[in-house]
Amino acid sequence: MKRIPTTFALSAWAGFLAVTGANEIFHLNGDVAIAGVALELPAAAGAVSWGVALLCVGTAALLAVGLIRLHGASDADVRQGEMMGFAGIGICSAMVFAAAFFGVPFAAVFDRIDLAVWAIGLSLFALAFDACIFAPDDEDDELAFRRTVAAINASIPRKSDERGQGES
Repeated sequence: MKRIPTTFALSAWAGFLAVTGANEIFHLNGDVAIAGVALELPAAAGAVSWGVALLCVGTAALLAVGLIRLHGASDADVRQGEMMGFAGIGICSAMVFAAAFFGVPFAAVFDRIDLAVWAIGLSLFALAFDACIFAPDDEDDELAFRRTVAAINASIPRKSDERGQGES
C-alpha cells in the first residue's frame, strides 16, 4: 500500500469526524447512551447541532472519497484524491481555528485545541510528504534518466585484457 502517512492521517480524521457527527445526530434524536455507553456531550442544541453534525459527516465523507480516489488506478484519480484530502484537512483546520477563536460550538468538538493544531500540522505534513515522494512518473524524466546512466556508463574507462577485448 502506498501513501501510508496520508492514508493514516485521512482515516483518523474521517473516523473522528464521523463519530462526532453521529454523536450529534444521536443527541438530536434524544439518545444519551448507546448500548449502555454514554455519549459525549453535544456541541450545541437545535439547528447549530444539525450544522455541526452535517459539517462533520460531510467532511468525513469527503475524506473517505478522497481516500478511495487516492488509491485509484490512474494518475488523475490520485491527484483528485490528494486535492480532496487537502480540502478535507482544510475544513478541519477551519473548524479547529473556529474553536480557538470563537469557542462554542466547535470548542465542544475539539476539547484540546493545542493537540488539534498539532494533528492538523502533522496531517498536512503527511499529505505534503506523500505528494512529494509519490509524484507521477513522467516519460521524459525516465528517458533523461536512462540517457544519463548510459552516458556515465560510456564514460567509464575499460581495461583491456591480453586479447584486446574490453572487460565489463
